[in-house]
Amino acid sequence: MKENFVYPARVKEENGLLQLKFLDFPEITLIEEETMDELIRSAQDSLALTILDYESRNVELPKPTIDKQDVIYIHIWLPYFRNATKEIYVKKNVTIPQWLDILAKENKVNYSAALVKGIKMELGIKS
Repeated sequence: MKENFVYPARVKEENGLLQLKFLDFPEITLIEEETMDELIRSAQDSLALTILDYESRNVELPKPTIDKQDVIYIHIWLPYFRNATKEIYVKKNVTIPQWLDILAKENKVNYSAALVKGIKMELGIKS
C-alpha cells in the first residue's frame, strides 16, 4: 500500500491572503490562509482527507501532474493522517490520592475522559 503522496498546487496572494489550489483535485476548494505555514498545513489536511475518501470509495487517484512551472508540491505521509482521523486509545495506569478517588466516584467522574481533558489542557490543545 502506498504511503507517500506528492501533488502539485498553485499558490497566489489575493486580498492579503495566500490561496492554494490543487491541479489534480478540482473537488478540493480553494484554500486560504494568512501564512505559508498555515497554508501548507491546511493543504496537507485537505489532500489527506481527499485521498482517504478516494480509498474508502475504491476510486483510483489521479496521477500527479508533472513538469509544471510556478507550483509547489504538497507531501503527505498517509499513516500519520490515518491515525489522526481515528482515535486509538492506549491503556495507562495512574495513581491518584485516595480522597480524590472517593470524590470522583461519588460524582461519577469518567476517569479516562478526565485524564484526556487534563492532558489536552496541559498541552494547550483546544477541543
